[in-house]
Amino acid sequence: MTQYNLEELRMLNQVLLALFIVADFALLLFFYNSPFPWFALLGSGIGLAIIVLCWTGRKHTIFIASLLAFSVLHTIVYNWSSIVH
Repeated sequence: MTQYNLEELRMLNQVLLALFIVADFALLLFFYNSPFPWFALLGSGIGLAIIVLCWTGRKHTIFIASLLAFSVLHTIVYNWSSIVH
């Protein structure tokens, strides 16, 4: 594989890992709480992003950005009934 292909795979893995972490945590919160705790999902996404940013610096910005984006997206998806009413 070329260096370009390896970098693309690393970027894809960072995005998929962020999606996996947020989706699983959102599903866990959805199953174990009757009103969905949207603040807990957003807070955990922001907190993990801050920890990764302080720990690694700007090395994993794709992971941090996708983690925040998926946190917001899953918060909207799981609270859609509350937002529409």
